[in-house]
Amino acid sequence: MKIAYIHRGDIDTEKWDRVIAESPAETVYPYSWYLDAVAENWSALVTEDYRFIMPVVWKKKAGIKYVYQPFHTQQLGVFSREYVGPDIIREMLGILYRKFRFAGVNFNAKNLVGEEPPFQVVDKSNYVLTLNRDYEQHYKSFSSNAKRNIRQSAEFQEVVEKNVPVEELVSLKKACDVIRRTEADYMWMQKLLETLRARGSGSVYAALDGREVTGAAFFAFSRTRAIYLLSASGKTGKEHRSMFRIVDAFIREFAGSGKILDFEGSNIPSVARFFGGFGAQAEIYQGVSFSRLPFILKKLR
Repeated sequence: MKIAYIHRGDIDTEKWDRVIAESPAETVYPYSWYLDAVAENWSALVTEDYRFIMPVVWKKKAGIKYVYQPFHTQQLGVFSREYVGPDIIREMLGILYRKFRFAGVNFNAKNLVGEEPPFQVVDKSNYVLTLNRDYEQHYKSFSSNAKRNIRQSAEFQEVVEKNVPVEELVSLKKACDVIRRTEADYMWMQKLLETLRARGSGSVYAALDGREVTGAAFFAFSRTRAIYLLSASGKTGKEHRSMFRIVDAFIREFAGSGKILDFEGSNIPSVARFFGGFGAQAEIYQGVSFSRLPFILKKLR
């Protein structure tokens, strides 16, 4: 099977997005417009008539080209309308290995990557909940801890509102972020969320105590999934269990829709317990990396 490496400007976006939309691994990340929003450069590996496609997000530093996983893009990999077998994945990885000096990329949960040298493969956990039952049935699957926190959050008389301005979520994230980021990082974050909302593909859900936003989350929508893309909770929000109230409100709204609520993680036990408390199940995806850098450059990287 012939595989072509093509640059962004040569990609037929209509064909590309149609394959993504009809893929069993459909999610927002690999759509052409989303990749345009999160990546400075991306190309693709494509077979004839776009039967199998793989986005390749890359950068160039000190003359060295490498493949990386952009922020807020948990899974990429190979997409198709049909089953993606290990042979096509192996062929595409081989092309990347010859073309780039090093790489670190997450494949999607429908891809199974064999662990063969020179590639290193790590299993990672995502949590997903298919909203195919009515709310009462979903609630029965909540953990006792989740139910207790939802009841406690109700005591504070907070309301959950949709379509709160993106800048309010980003401001809250900035105020309570545990990761050190630059001002440019927050501007980039806001621009991405605004792009999603402008397309009708995302919305902020916020818990309000009067006029104070105590917690907020951004959900990104695709044809089959709703991704818990970004969240923030301040001191009051933690005391009021605002995130439990927000996720509960979201599940209540979309119960029975068949949407997959994708929590986008996590390998952190406490975060995994929060997601699992709503009945979400672990779903494994794989991170793949390789390096052709000289040993001294590997140490400096």
